[in-house]
Amino acid sequence: MSYLLSTDNATVRIFIICWLCFGICIVANGQDRDGGTVPTGVEFKRETLKRIGAKGDNWCITWTASGDQVVSMDDGDWLKPSLTYSNHLYRVIGEADDFKRADIAEYPNFKFGEKGWFGYGILSVDGALYSCVSKCAGDSWSGPFRGVKLLKSPKDDPKWYRVGAAGESKWLDPESNIRNSIVEDEFFFFEMSGREKYDGTAYPFSFCSFAQCGRDNSAARDNFIYIYSPEGSSSNELLLARVEKNQFERRDAWEFFSGRENGQLTWGKLEERKPVVEFPATNSKGECFGWYSWLPSVVWNEGLQMFVMVNGGTYAGHGLTNSKKDYYDNWMHTKSGSLGLWYAKDPWGPWKQFYYDEEWVVDDPKNRTYQPKLSPKWISEDGKTMTLIWSDAMKNENGHSHTTNYLWNQMQIEIQISEVSQ
Repeated sequence: MSYLLSTDNATVRIFIICWLCFGICIVANGQDRDGGTVPTGVEFKRETLKRIGAKGDNWCITWTASGDQVVSMDDGDWLKPSLTYSNHLYRVIGEADDFKRADIAEYPNFKFGEKGWFGYGILSVDGALYSCVSKCAGDSWSGPFRGVKLLKSPKDDPKWYRVGAAGESKWLDPESNIRNSIVEDEFFFFEMSGREKYDGTAYPFSFCSFAQCGRDNSAARDNFIYIYSPEGSSSNELLLARVEKNQFERRDAWEFFSGRENGQLTWGKLEERKPVVEFPATNSKGECFGWYSWLPSVVWNEGLQMFVMVNGGTYAGHGLTNSKKDYYDNWMHTKSGSLGLWYAKDPWGPWKQFYYDEEWVVDDPKNRTYQPKLSPKWISEDGKTMTLIWSDAMKNENGHSHTTNYLWNQMQIEIQISEVSQ
C-alpha cells in the first residue's frame, strides 16, 4: 500500500489526478456526490394547458392546513369580469384537473387604483395564513415598491390582522381605512436599507416569496421559515432571509444570508446581505430585465426529495436597456419574459439549473408571459409531474395589452431525471 501511494510512482500519481478530475466533472455537471435523482430537463405538457376565470395576475400560492390552496391575485377579480382589486385572495379547492374557486371575503379590500397595493408572498404555517402586501411608489402600479405590510389570519379565525414590526396585531375590517395607511408603523418593512441604481432607490424585501414546504409547512426540514426577495436595485440578485417560525412576527428576529465562510453559511443584519443566487441581468442579445423580475416560486417536492424553483426575468421597459427609464418603467411586457427551473437540497441552495429559455412562449408568438409559479400541492407521488402557473399580458387584435390570456394560466410539466450512483 505504501508503494502504491508513494509520490515517486508516476503511474499512480497520474491515476489519482485523473480520478480527481473525473470527480470534479461529475460535480460540474450537476450530479450530486451523494447520489440520487438529478433533474436534467423538463417537458411542457401543452395538451394540459388551461386558462381559467376572469382577469388577474401573479398567482402566488400556498397549501393550507385544510388541504385547499390559497392564491394571491393582483389587478383583477378572478370570479367576476370587472377589474376590482389591486390585490385579493381566493381559495382553490380540488385538484389540478378539477377545482373550484372561492372568495376570501374577510380579506381587506385593496381596490384597484386605491393607493397602489399588490400582494405577493403568501404562506400557511401551523394553521395560520400570512399575506405580504407591497406598496407602490404611487397610487397605482409604479415602482419600485416602498415596503411590505404583513397580514395574518390566525388559526380558526377568518379575520385578518396587520402585524407590526414588533409583533403587535391590529384587526383590519375589509373596508377599514387603516388598510390604506402609509404610516411607517403600519408596515413590517418600510423603505429599509435601500440601494441606488440609475439615480433611483430600491428596497430589499419590499416584495417577497416564501419557501413552500408542503401542506401547512408540515414538510419543513427545520424550524425556520425561509423568505426570498430580489435586490430591488439589482433584481437578478436573489436575497434570502430566515426566521424561526415562533418568532416570525418579530422583524428583529429575522436573519439575512450574508455569504459563506469555509463552506458554512453566514447570517447577519439586513445591511450585511449578499445574494444567495445570481440570475442573468440580460439575455444573450443584451436586452435587460427590470426591477420587477426574478421573484421565485420555491416548493418542496416530496417525491424527488428536493426543492424546485421556477423563476424568470421580465424585460425592462420599451427600450429593453439598462437606463433608469427602462429599469424602473411601469411598463415591462413588450415581449415574453424568460423562464427557468432550478433544484436544490436546501432552501439556500446551491441551486442548479436544469432548464432556461430567454423568451418563454407557450402557444402563440404574441404571448407575454411573466411571474411563473409552481403549485405546492399539485405534484405527483413520484415528484416528476408538477403544475406550472403563470401570467400573460398578451395583446388582442386591436393591440390592447393584458386583454388576451390575462388570467390564470396553468399547465402540467414533466421533470426529466437521471439516477446518479453514489
